[in-house]
Amino acid sequence: MKKSFVLLSAAAALVMAACTPEILPEETVVPEEKIGLLSGPASFTASFEADPATRAVLGLNGDGKPQTFWENGDAISVYSSNDTDLSSAAGHKFTTTLSANSLEATFEWDNEGSIPSGNYLATYPNRTAGRGVNFSVSPYRVAAVDIPKSQTLVAGTVDRKACPMVAHASEGSNNLEFKNAAALLKFRVSESNIVAGRIAVDAADAISGRFRADVDVTTFIPTLVTYTGQTYYNYIDFSLNDNTALASGTDYYVAIRPTELTSDLKVYLNGNLVKVINKSQFSEIKRNKIYNLGTLTTPATPLEKVLFFDFTVDQSSVDPNSSWPTAKGTAATNQAGGLLRPYNLYGVQYQFTLADCSGASGQQIFWSHTNTYGHRIVFNAAERYFGTPAIEGYKLVNITATSSRLDNTTASETLEPKIGIVSNIVASKETPTYVSGGDLQTWAAGNNHEAYNYALSGTEGNTVYYLYAKVKGAVQTLTLTYIPI
Repeated sequence: MKKSFVLLSAAAALVMAACTPEILPEETVVPEEKIGLLSGPASFTASFEADPATRAVLGLNGDGKPQTFWENGDAISVYSSNDTDLSSAAGHKFTTTLSANSLEATFEWDNEGSIPSGNYLATYPNRTAGRGVNFSVSPYRVAAVDIPKSQTLVAGTVDRKACPMVAHASEGSNNLEFKNAAALLKFRVSESNIVAGRIAVDAADAISGRFRADVDVTTFIPTLVTYTGQTYYNYIDFSLNDNTALASGTDYYVAIRPTELTSDLKVYLNGNLVKVINKSQFSEIKRNKIYNLGTLTTPATPLEKVLFFDFTVDQSSVDPNSSWPTAKGTAATNQAGGLLRPYNLYGVQYQFTLADCSGASGQQIFWSHTNTYGHRIVFNAAERYFGTPAIEGYKLVNITATSSRLDNTTASETLEPKIGIVSNIVASKETPTYVSGGDLQTWAAGNNHEAYNYALSGTEGNTVYYLYAKVKGAVQTLTLTYIPI
């Protein structure tokens, strides 16, 4: 009976359909401004321009030359000229799945469907920040890319996040041929105790930071981005991920921004100057090139030491006893020359001095931490002193201090800290002796990550010099430069 019922019902439905006028679906009209936005690709084929020298994975090709390969899990950002949300989009993320490193790879969109059609610009690595693309500057496609100031060394290759690449494809194509936006500096070390280093130029030059990668079919032109404030991009710091020693005789690579240098290139290992390369040799650093610095060796008496002290980390990472005060205390720190606290850097323990003005009743300098501003050194009151390490056989000649916000109170946000460099501690309301080049500088109210430089002269060896807060403030990092006496 059940089977008969189904057949009868189906027959009845056919009769009804024959007697019912056909109803066509309502026509869908695509607005003119939307035409062309609906048929973009859901995948791209990505390769590299001829004989690339850098990133994604740097290895050796069949001829034993450095070669770039795609690696499983690599992700790119793709931007479309017809994307209606370009003003805020971070790009569309495409990811590849590979069983082995390859010169060519298919990248699939991480979402359902497909992205809008149009002209495309792609960046590697995938960018999570807001877009930096302008499709109106024909024939170029412009993307803002970054060379990080801090890079992780990888034996035989390069920091995956440090070497950006860019590519573009015309409408109707899903083939992306990537161009390297960075150059590479290659080197080896000859010693077994090297844990970190720095490559630096004068402040007028920039070898890290953000720039514009203007790309057409055959041309790549780096355009520097102008920064406000006194933030410096004239250096690159490098170390292994776990801060262990570099392996001697092993190739390492540091990504560097394409630029024209007006100053010499200096290379430091463990804070010691080990090599100076005349600007005439590296006057123009070109993208997609590897510059070999050779094997680096620390001289018996380095001509310069540059020590970078980072107070944005937890103090336990540089002080085995976590002995720094972390809040306002009751014990005065000016007694017996102040409170000495250690900072372990490159396997050496350096001593900083925390001191109040003579006659002060309470300790007002500490290694603070808040959820809002993180870790930093706080001068919680006026007339406080922060003594730099004295190094046997060397004298301090330069200080660069990076500021931090003090706290989130309205009064502090409008406060302008005043910081100078002095050689002595005096009583409250007295004026200490400012070092030549260390005169008071007014730091911007409520600022953060802004660098202030003090070029000192007339200093003496084996001597402590103090950052003196005439008006309270906070410090994230200190870069201290010493030369032999």
